[in-house]
Parts: sequence; structure tokens; C-alpha cells
Amino acid sequence: MKLYSTLFKRAIRFLIIIIIVGIIASNLIDYTFSAFTNLEPNITITINNNGNSIINGNLFNGFTYPSSQEDAEKGIGSISGVIRINNQFNKIDVHTLAIGINNLKKSDGTLVSNEVFDSFINNVNLKVNKGVLFNFDKTILEYTKLKDILYIEDNEQYQGYLLSSNDKFSIDKGHSVDLKYTLQMSPEAGNELQSITAQMPIYINLMESQIDDDDNDNDNDNDDDNEIVIIKDSEVPVAELNKEDHFQYIQGYPDNTVRPEGLITREEVAAVFYRLLESNYRISVLTENVDFSDVNSGRWSTKHIATLSNGNIIMGYLDGSFKPGNPITRAELATIATKFDKLSAAQSNSFSDIDGHWAIEYINSAAEKGWVKGYPNGTFKPDQYITRAEFVTLVNNVLGRGVHKENILKEAMVFPDLLDTMWYYEAMQEAINSHLYIRNEDMTELWIEIIYPKLDL
Repeated sequence: MKLYSTLFKRAIRFLIIIIIVGIIASNLIDYTFSAFTNLEPNITITINNNGNSIINGNLFNGFTYPSSQEDAEKGIGSISGVIRINNQFNKIDVHTLAIGINNLKKSDGTLVSNEVFDSFINNVNLKVNKGVLFNFDKTILEYTKLKDILYIEDNEQYQGYLLSSNDKFSIDKGHSVDLKYTLQMSPEAGNELQSITAQMPIYINLMESQIDDDDNDNDNDNDDDNEIVIIKDSEVPVAELNKEDHFQYIQGYPDNTVRPEGLITREEVAAVFYRLLESNYRISVLTENVDFSDVNSGRWSTKHIATLSNGNIIMGYLDGSFKPGNPITRAELATIATKFDKLSAAQSNSFSDIDGHWAIEYINSAAEKGWVKGYPNGTFKPDQYITRAEFVTLVNNVLGRGVHKENILKEAMVFPDLLDTMWYYEAMQEAINSHLYIRNEDMTELWIEIIYPKLDL
């Protein structure tokens, strides 16, 4: 019996040793991702010595399908990998994470619809762990919908994810940090997300100041003069409009109508603002290279769309399209208008129906400047399409252009569907005639001559 007892004790000890070795080995597998830099990560973020970041790789490097979070942790249906952040600059504190989503496509290579895009960002979740000691045991981002981490430039709704005070981390100059990530698709996801591919970069500290940690005699880490900004894209000149020369910016149609009560399309708006750009600024951003999937080189508005997109004045949709022939909404137009002036910080909402709207900041800013007006019931109706008459009224407000009926010259252009009894008659005449003018004391115009200059239409 003593022999059996001894053997049993030895077996128990051996089993305990096997378990301990197994745990250590498992931990070491995870640890190698963060401890050994010779392993290749899926994606790298390199912060070079001038503070700018370079991103390589793709988080979404494969296919995923619906699974539980428990299965995702086991690699079932999920996509996992490693993000390596190399810091060649000064010490930085990482405050925010954000992902981009580009070229979301089906298996046949076609871009997805806005509805599928919305389903994707609502049903795919991201988890990020940071390596501590021997494994990635610190979760800095629990399974979170992509919509809550998404970054879209100039879109207040999608500005990335702010890490909690406990999850922020630092990277010293010359050091690197590895993060383990998992992408999981919720079990409720529909069939429309099967075999979806995407280019998905990850960003840190977009437009945030970093901490200087140069090896010098200055120990003041809070010196504002040492703060720099990591930027994602190269800067472009500030957009400018020609407010001095009152050229025609609206044309009639081949049937000799001007259709003031008709809707104006997104490409027509692009063409108008293209014509109104200050000439030197227009030259600085002029291009015919366009990235939108539904704007080809043969379209009449390609130059206008490409140039304004290059100047970051107009934007497309999340699925990579521009929808040039679609009517433009009141919110979209207010957003474009604000690109030509500083964004005002409104103390309260100007309208009763814009709270929570993606364009709320732009609408409030445009209202504060007097560019847009709402309806008698206090609403703005941001998603309602805008008419050509409403459009020229806004543009004239932005440009500071306005004329009273009695000061419009008799040789001004005439259209059968533009009656001088309509509320928009003066605004439309201002838009369809090139003219020389002088200012009255009330800042309205006294026209002195209708002119016919050669315009870049």
C-alpha cells in the first residue's frame, strides 16, 4: 500500500508539473507577439521622427462569419492578428483608437450598398488586448461595434474611440508596443455580410498632441512649444470663394427653363461651387482624377467633383460612391457651405429637429452666420431635398450677394418659369446674370451693366 501511495503522489506531482508547463507554454505563445520583434504583425503603425504616422497592413485580412464571442476567442469565425506600433519620435501617450473602412466589397468585387455598410459596422465587433508581462492579458477595448470606433474625416458622428483613463498607454521613444486584436461578427448578422472584404487601417491619436521626451536639460514635459500633432493626410489650402466678381453661376436648361422649384443635384452643386472658387485656389486643387466608383472620366461633372473633392469641400458616401445625379439634402448643402468659413461653436441648437443629426454642427454654424433659415414651426428638415431657388438663396447669403427687384436691369435674362411675382425672383436673377454693380448703403446692389464674360463652367 505504501508503494501505491508513493506512486500516486508522484503521479499527482507529475500531472501538476504538466499543467504548469502547459500554462507557461500557452502564455509564452501569446507573449512572443509582444516580446519578440522578429515576428511579422498583420498591421504596423510607424511614428517617424517628425511625428507623422505611416500605416501598413489590413486588420480585415480574410473573411469572418457570425459567431459568439466565446467561439471568436477560439478562432471560430473570427479574424485575429497583431498590431505593432513603432515609435521613432518622442514619448507618446495613446489616448484614442480608430479604424477606417475602405473598399468594402462583395466576393464578386462590387462595392456594397449603404445598407450593407450600415449592417457591417453594426454587426462586426473589435476587441484589442495589450501585452502585459507574459501575455496579452489587458483588454483595452472589449468587443465594440465598428460604428463606435469608426473614423471619417469631418464627420462628427465618426471620430474614433476614446480609451478610458485605465486603458491609455505610453510608448517611449525608440520602443514598440504590440496589440492583439480579434474581429467578431455577431450571430444576428444577416447573409448580406457573407464573403465581404474590406481595407481596414487602424489609427492612433488622430489630431492629438503628443508628449515631448527629448534627452535634454529641459525637464518640463508640459511645454506647449514641444507638442506636435500626428496627421493622417497632407494639408490642402483653405478653400476660398470669389465674392467680389458677380459672375453667373446658374445656367438654364436646353428647353429655356431655369426650374427654380426643381431639385438640384449633387453634381450641379459641385459645378456651382467650382465656378465660384477663387481662381488661384481653384488652380491649386484642380484635378480630373476622381476616386468615386460612380463618377467616370466621361461624365460632364467629373472635373467639378474631382476638384472639390481634392479640396476636401465635398465628400462621397461610405460605400465609395458620390451619387452625382441624386438631389442634395439641406444638411449636405449646409455642410459644404461651412467649408468656406470658420465653423462657429453654437451655444444651442438653432432648430428643433437637428439634435443628434450628423450635420448638427454645420447646420448650427450656417444658421448662426445667417446662411440658412428654418421653417415657421422651428424645424430645419435636414434630410429634405433642397430646391434650386433655396439653393441660390443660400449661396447668395454666403457670397454676400443680393439685389432688389427695382435695381435689376431690363436686359437681364428672362425665363418663362421665372416670374417676378415669386419670392425667389431676385435671388434667381442674382445667380443667372453676370453683372457689374455698386453697393448701396444697405449693402444691396445697384446693377450698372450686364456682362457676358468667358467663364470656366
